[in-house]
Amino acid sequence: MSGGMIGALIIAYHPPPGQVESLIDSLRGQLDQVLVIDNSQPASGIKWADNSESTLLEPGTNLGVAEAINRGVARLANSGCKRVLLLDQDSVPASDLVAGLARCMDQALGEGRAIAAAGPVIRDQDSGQDAPFLRFGLPRNQRLRGSQGSVSCDFLISSGCLLNLDAWQQIGPMRSGWFIDNIDLEWSFRARRQGFELLGCFDVHLDHAIGETRFLLPGHRLPYRHHGPARLYTMMRNRLWLYRSGAPWSWIIRDSLRAAIKFICFSLLVRPRLANAGAMLRGLRDGLVRRPAA
Repeated sequence: MSGGMIGALIIAYHPPPGQVESLIDSLRGQLDQVLVIDNSQPASGIKWADNSESTLLEPGTNLGVAEAINRGVARLANSGCKRVLLLDQDSVPASDLVAGLARCMDQALGEGRAIAAAGPVIRDQDSGQDAPFLRFGLPRNQRLRGSQGSVSCDFLISSGCLLNLDAWQQIGPMRSGWFIDNIDLEWSFRARRQGFELLGCFDVHLDHAIGETRFLLPGHRLPYRHHGPARLYTMMRNRLWLYRSGAPWSWIIRDSLRAAIKFICFSLLVRPRLANAGAMLRGLRDGLVRRPAA
């Protein structure tokens, strides 16, 4: 890995006992530093064998994912890291995750390309299905799959994403005021607008859990993912902010249809119906009335 020191940043929020400790153990030998920010309030009591490579920060309040990422990246950059791997507490990295992403990024940088980040194929822990990388378009998104090499895509989720901190300094940090939802999508769009590429690495995988609970819509075989009212609020608010912040029109058109379907389904079919509807309406109101937060 020729790109300098690599650190990992794990954002935790009320993790089950032992979850973060197991994640840290799985990363041993892959990284130069590991930083954990525990957004739990009160702190969740994460413990592991102390060593010079691992640090735990407990701010005592929920900073939100965006602000936690920004603080963590700044700290790792100040300690000499040139790249930072972002991970959620429930991610399950393979033993070659870091080396594979670094190799993918090094190859593209060696070709003179401007690379903002590289990400693995995300495998849903529940279904076992691999998500494709995407290029947004109309009438359909281009779904990119492969077994080797990499591809330039329009979006990388934050978990498993290896950030190039030279590019990060030019693109800017995550939008702290957005707190959690769509922060990685907004950053991806901003990176692409500034001429940077996002790399999807086909031969690198990360198991990851998405969503909180599942439900089945009548007449449908596949389960839909469901978040509680608080998350439904930020999802609706932030998607409106994203519409107003330079998102591609192809994505806005398709996402507005998804938002309409989601509003109907979660208001009529998923309990608590009234709480879901109220949360989404407040999110739509604030997304339209309030200026997008920095």
